[in-house]
Amino acid sequence: MKRNTILFLLLICTCTQAQEGPRTFDSEMFMPGYDIPAGVPHGTWDFDEWPGIDHDVVYVRDFMYGEGDGDKIKIDYRQNTFAADAHMGYLRRPETLARRFGNMEDVIQRSSTIMVLMAHPDDEVLLAGGLLATAAMRKKAVRVYLVSNGADASMGFSDEVHPSLGGYNCAGVMPDGSVRVATDLMGRRKPNIARSYGQALGVDISVLSIRYELAGRQLVQIGEYMGLDFKKSFGPGTVMRKAIRRSMHEVIMRDRPDLIITHGMEGEYGNYLHRTLSQLIREIVKEANRDFKCQLFTGYPEYNYSDRITHFLDLEASGGEARRRKHQAFKGIKYIYKPGNDYDKPWNPNDELMNGVFVKDYGYTPVEGKPPRYEYFQHVY
Repeated sequence: MKRNTILFLLLICTCTQAQEGPRTFDSEMFMPGYDIPAGVPHGTWDFDEWPGIDHDVVYVRDFMYGEGDGDKIKIDYRQNTFAADAHMGYLRRPETLARRFGNMEDVIQRSSTIMVLMAHPDDEVLLAGGLLATAAMRKKAVRVYLVSNGADASMGFSDEVHPSLGGYNCAGVMPDGSVRVATDLMGRRKPNIARSYGQALGVDISVLSIRYELAGRQLVQIGEYMGLDFKKSFGPGTVMRKAIRRSMHEVIMRDRPDLIITHGMEGEYGNYLHRTLSQLIREIVKEANRDFKCQLFTGYPEYNYSDRITHFLDLEASGGEARRRKHQAFKGIKYIYKPGNDYDKPWNPNDELMNGVFVKDYGYTPVEGKPPRYEYFQHVY
C-alpha cells in the first residue's frame, strides 16, 4: 500500500512538471560540435521535439488528411534517420554534416533548370524555400508548380464558374460517395498570395492547370472540397489522380528540368495528396529519364520516416541571404503567419490555429517564424 502511495505521488509530481512549460537546456546536455547556443529555451531552434523530454511517441488516428478507416500517421521521435544521434543531427555544424551528407549547393550549381512540384501553397516554402532562394541567387532557371490552389472553404463557395478561370476550381468525392464541385473563393486568393511571397524568394510560383470533368462539370484546377475522402478522390484509378498525373507529366516533359524537388514518401505528416504526388512524380521521372537526364530529390522533415537524408543545404552560407529570404517569404504567407503567434505546440489538424502551429515541426521558431539553418533532402534518382 505504501509503495502504491509513493508511485501515485511520483505520478502527480511528473504531471505537474509536464505542465510547468518549456524547459531550459543546459549546455552539458549536448555533445561538442553542435550548432546550438547554451541556455536556449525549449522550442527555439530547429526541430524541437526531444525524445524523453517532450514525449516519446505520438500516434494520430483517424487523420483527416489521410486515407480514413483508422488511418494512422506515425511520428516516432526515437526512430529517425540519425538513429543513435537522435534529433541532435539537425543541430550539427555544417562541417560535421558535410562529412556525412552531400551538399545541395553543389547539386544546384550543376543544374540549369530546377523544378519544384508541391501540393499546396506554402509547401514549397516550408520544404524548399531556402533551395529556391539559393537557386534564384545563382541565376538558375526555376519553375515552381503547385498542384492544389489551396482551397480551404474559409471564404465560402460559389456555384458559379469564375469568369477568369472558365471552370470550377474545387471538387471532392465525399465519404458517402457523393461528389461536390464548386468555386472555392479562398482557392481564388491563395495563388495570388503564393505569387506575392514567391517574389521574396526570387521565383515565380503558379498553380498547375489541371482540366478534368466530374459530375458533368468542367474543372480547371485541383482544390480540395472540405471533408472529402482523400482515397476516393485521389486514390488509384480516380479521375482526379489521372488528371494530376497527366498535367505533371506535361510540364516535366515540356520544361525538361535536370533537377526536381517534391514531397517525401510519407507526405511529411501523412497528407494523402502529398504522398500521392511523391509516388506519381517518382513514376514520371523514371519514365522521363529515358528521354533526358533528370535528378529527383524529396524534401525532408523528420516525419518522412521511410526516407533517408542524403543532402543538406546550409541557409547561412553566403551571408545567410537564403535564410533571410525564406523567412521573408514565410511572413508573406498571410493565412499562416501572424506576428506574435506562438507556434510551439504539437501539430493538431483539429486545432483552431491549424494553419500555423504545425510550422514549428518544420523547424521554424515558435513566435518569430524564423526558419532553421538547414534544409534536408533525399536523392531518389
